[in-house]
Amino acid sequence: MELYAIPYKDKVIIYRPLRHLAFIGNRAMARLCETLSAADPAVRRADTEADLFLRGIGFFEEDACLADNAPVSDVFLPTVCVLFLTDACNLRCIYCYAHGDGAGETRDLPLPLARAAIDTVCRNALDQGHDHYSICFHGGGEPTMAWSVLKDCVAYARKSPLPAKINLTSNGVWTETQRAWILNNIDEVSLSCDGLPSIQNAQRPRKSGRGSHASVARTLQALDRKGIAYGIRVTVTDRTITRIPEVIDYLCRETGSPAFQVEPAFSHGRARLDRVALRQQAAFAEYFMEGYDIAARHQRHMYYSGARPWLLTGRFCDAVVSALIVGPDGFLTACYEVCNRRHELAGGFIFGDMDASGAIRLTPGARQGFLAKIEERRQSCKRCFCFYHCAGDCPSKTFSDRGDGHLTHGSRCELNRAITTELLVRYIEEGGGVWRGTRSPPFSEETA
Repeated sequence: MELYAIPYKDKVIIYRPLRHLAFIGNRAMARLCETLSAADPAVRRADTEADLFLRGIGFFEEDACLADNAPVSDVFLPTVCVLFLTDACNLRCIYCYAHGDGAGETRDLPLPLARAAIDTVCRNALDQGHDHYSICFHGGGEPTMAWSVLKDCVAYARKSPLPAKINLTSNGVWTETQRAWILNNIDEVSLSCDGLPSIQNAQRPRKSGRGSHASVARTLQALDRKGIAYGIRVTVTDRTITRIPEVIDYLCRETGSPAFQVEPAFSHGRARLDRVALRQQAAFAEYFMEGYDIAARHQRHMYYSGARPWLLTGRFCDAVVSALIVGPDGFLTACYEVCNRRHELAGGFIFGDMDASGAIRLTPGARQGFLAKIEERRQSCKRCFCFYHCAGDCPSKTFSDRGDGHLTHGSRCELNRAITTELLVRYIEEGGGVWRGTRSPPFSEETA
């Protein structure tokens, strides 16, 4: 039985993650639960009030079975195609993780290479008996800056022998022509938007320095009118932590987005160079939960990638297993966010390349070595109550370029635990004193 006693104020959250079961008790109840969980069921007393309560909520039922990570085959057969169409961007976000600032020569993904990648994942999905395959336009630049390639890729995918589910990750600064085309040709949109006009314009200015809010607002209105599935990604800096509740209230009132992914600005790319990565983790957790409560009152889902108590998983992300993530010059990467060779983590995340013929060349040992580091980190996280939810957490947020940098546990871990604790308290309150059962978000984290 996996059992955790999480201190909370003057009480204890008694938590069984593999049962999705949690309640709040005193320290005596926590000690009793630890004793009973280890006792022989045949000798447990069933006549005490505490024991009857525990039986009534299913405390003694067996854990759900969560298989440990099986070894990943050296054979790479991805069924998700992620295309980094360009390094170019029409914004100059102050925290860009991808160096998407025009520093150096920008490159576009050649159309023959993009088509080869689409063919590869479609063929793999057919061979594996899937009813569709997925394409995501992502990267270190804004995909709509490679407009002709984007349109050609979508037209090509729509002619595939298997249906394609197409997602666009974008900043939403589109022309009217682009907006009309996207509304009629893209299935899902993940939109980066920091909410209030003053924050959006300060943190996500155009290349010219002008604000971007007005254009993004028109895009959001168009998405709502059309009814396209979309989610909003909000990035928070130290300057905007206290305004998270205000941002969420604004987005709930002004958009129909069912989900908001709210993340700190992390220390990569421009955020690292200009030192704008978020440092006040405790304040972020506090104001995040205020925003969460506002979103809940509006019946929206707000989440942060490192705190997912509704999810039981053996791996934070399956990108390196199931996704063919192709950069403009054909490199293959293990992460959506390590999207160019200038990234601080590129040496450990780029594991091969692909050419326009569809030939994939994996660097010997690179992919398996990356997976081994993920698993080594995951194993180092055992006995943390977030273990089954973050599974070692996001490699691009927790690894460093040092040899043992994947084993560092720092402020992100503390943030994950702080938010997970508060989420469990919310779930317990909503359950009338006991949380029993999953709480899945209404919209996929991958899309938002």
